[in-house]
Amino acid sequence: MVVRLLVPLVSDERTAMRIFFFLSFLLASPFAWAGETKRAEETFIPNFSIGGFGFTQMGEADFADGRGSLQRREAEASGNVPVFMRDHLRLLAGIDYRWTGFETFGTGLPLDGDQLNLHSIQVPFNLWADLNERWKLWVRLQPGLQSDLESIGDEDFILMSLALLSYQYNDWLTLAFGGFYSRDLGQERLLPAIGAILRSDPHWSLALTFPRLEFAYAPNEDWLVTARAVLSGGGWNISDPLGGPDVNLYYKAVRAGLGLEHRVTGPLWLYGDAGIEFAQEMEIEGSSYDFTSDLEPSPFVSAGARLRF
Repeated sequence: MVVRLLVPLVSDERTAMRIFFFLSFLLASPFAWAGETKRAEETFIPNFSIGGFGFTQMGEADFADGRGSLQRREAEASGNVPVFMRDHLRLLAGIDYRWTGFETFGTGLPLDGDQLNLHSIQVPFNLWADLNERWKLWVRLQPGLQSDLESIGDEDFILMSLALLSYQYNDWLTLAFGGFYSRDLGQERLLPAIGAILRSDPHWSLALTFPRLEFAYAPNEDWLVTARAVLSGGGWNISDPLGGPDVNLYYKAVRAGLGLEHRVTGPLWLYGDAGIEFAQEMEIEGSSYDFTSDLEPSPFVSAGARLRF
């Protein structure tokens, strides 16, 4: 249904932004009535976000081979609702939308001054199960569409997934291991997820869970400071810029930076992040020509709102 609504509408960046803000309102509204819940444990670190929206602006990044530069922007909105909630079993379903805009400068063919509007529409299902006092299971299935929406085919769809087991070794150390299948590194890959989460103090936590590293410090219940490094990328099926059959565009990077969040009221938090993206690479696959290039590091800033319960 979402695809049928978007395909005839999305033809430029302005239309994509209108859709984004509409989805932001739509996705956030189911949670507006909820009040602040009690903390499940003695910690000042807030719970995971279950909805929100945000915008990210990247600085201009030069292609390493000297063929010009690239600038990227992102806008995203997401929301989840409970399907059922039991003492030891919880299932949530939602929708995630992300618009990614690429603009090239002086690159020559095949991306000579192009502006690409790319869309990711995903429907995540998250299942959490408390197997016993120490073991917990998290399974995530996320069917979705990643495309420029100019034409829809089998290559536009993907099923991303994650399975993670965690073991609470003691009061302050949790071990986690599993795997996930995604396009976070551009092309579809099965990656390991392994690491540890340390919470020896109510005010801070350290998550060393490859491929995500995050340090969080909460001086009180209303402020949160983070330092994190995460994968940042994606893959989309798009129309060939030179007019041939559809091709796959892959982009991958590592994003590292500092973030600040403040609780405005109840579950509503505002956030801002800034940092740098590095290890960037862009590739076009499935065409009659070859296009693969690294990019120099570039800064980023992002801001938005999250709902935490």
